[in-house]
Amino acid sequence: MPIVGDLLQRPTYEILQTIGEGNVGVCRLARHDIFDRDVVQKTISLLSVPDGVAREPHLLKEARHKHLIEVWDAQWEPDPQFRGLDAVTFICDYYPGGSVYDALMDGHGFGLADAMRICGQVLDALEYLHQDRAYVHRDVKPDNILLDQSRENAVLADLGSAGKIDPRTGTAPDYGGTPLYLAPEAKSTGHVTLRSDLYSLGVTTVEMLAGRFPYEQIQFSEVDTRLAAGKRAMTDRWYTFPPHVPPNVRKFVSSLVRVEPARRPDTARSALRKLNGLQYVDWRRVSGADLLGEWVGTWPPTKIPARRRHYRVQAIEVARGRHAGRVQVTAEWQRPGSPWRSIRRLTSYTDAGDAKALTEFFRQVESLAQASPA
Repeated sequence: MPIVGDLLQRPTYEILQTIGEGNVGVCRLARHDIFDRDVVQKTISLLSVPDGVAREPHLLKEARHKHLIEVWDAQWEPDPQFRGLDAVTFICDYYPGGSVYDALMDGHGFGLADAMRICGQVLDALEYLHQDRAYVHRDVKPDNILLDQSRENAVLADLGSAGKIDPRTGTAPDYGGTPLYLAPEAKSTGHVTLRSDLYSLGVTTVEMLAGRFPYEQIQFSEVDTRLAAGKRAMTDRWYTFPPHVPPNVRKFVSSLVRVEPARRPDTARSALRKLNGLQYVDWRRVSGADLLGEWVGTWPPTKIPARRRHYRVQAIEVARGRHAGRVQVTAEWQRPGSPWRSIRRLTSYTDAGDAKALTEFFRQVESLAQASPA
C-alpha cells in the first residue's frame, strides 16, 4: 500500500530546529517519529545549480558509498517561501559531530592521524564519484564534510551541486563553488576537473592541520581578483603548516594544493595510495596556541594505539632568570602504563616566535622515536 500522506495528528517528521539557511535553501534538523532517529531535511532550489546532479534527484539516491552521505527520500517542497524556485527537500542522515567547519569553529584540534584519516575517507568517496559515477563534486569544503560523534570519521555531503564530467574533455562547467576552496583554474578557464576536487580537499586538509583560516579578516574582493587571474584564493602564507606536521605529510598535502593541475595527483585513487603509504608520529596539540603549548604524539603506527610509545613536547615561555622572555622546549617519552621520562639532551631555548627552531625540535624528537626499537 503506497504512502499517501502524513497523519496530521502524528506527523512522520518533527522539525527540531533550523541548522542552516541560504539564499536558495534551508537545512533543518528533524526527528523521524517511526524510526526514532534524527535526520536532516535539506531544501534547495534546483534553479541554483542548473547543471547539477540535483536536477536529476534519482542520481543522488543511486549514489552509494560508505563515505558519501546517503539520501533517504525526497519531495517537492510545498512551503510558499520556495514558490517558483523549483525546490526539493532531501532527507539525509544526521551526523552529530557536525561538519569539519563546525569543528574548526569550535576550536576542535584535529590530530595528525584524524586529519589524514578524514582526508583519506573523502578521497575514497571522490574516487567513487569520479570514476564510478563520472561526476565532479565542485564544492568540497569544510562545511560539506560531516563527522561522526567522535569527529574521527567522515562522509562527503551536498552532492546536489556535482557536475557531469564530459568524457571528451574530462571537464565540467564551473558553476560557482566556494571561493576560498575553489581551484585556481576554475574561474580562469570556466571549467573544473577531478583534480579541482583534490585541490579543494587539500585546502580543507590544510585547515584541519593548521587551524581555521581567519575568515573575518579575508577581503573577498581580493580573493575574487586572485581567482580570476588563475591564482590560489589567498597568498602562499595561508597554505603553510605548523611545526608538528612532519615533512612527508606536508609534501603530500602540498601536492593537492598546487596551482598547476598537472602537478597534483592524477586521480583520487593515486592520492589515496600515497596517503596510505605515509608513516609519521601522530602528533596532537593538547593545550596552548600558536608556538606555545603542549603536544603529544604516538609511535609506531604499526602497533595498536594502546601499545605505542608516547612522546610529549612542551614549549613554555620563561618568566624569569637568564632565559627570561625566551621559550624553553622540552621532550619526554613513556611506554604504555609507565611514567614520563625526560629526554634531557634535547632541551633547548629558542627565541619567542621562532617557528623554524620549534619545527627542527619536532624533527629531532621524531628521529629519536623512529630510531628506537619497535
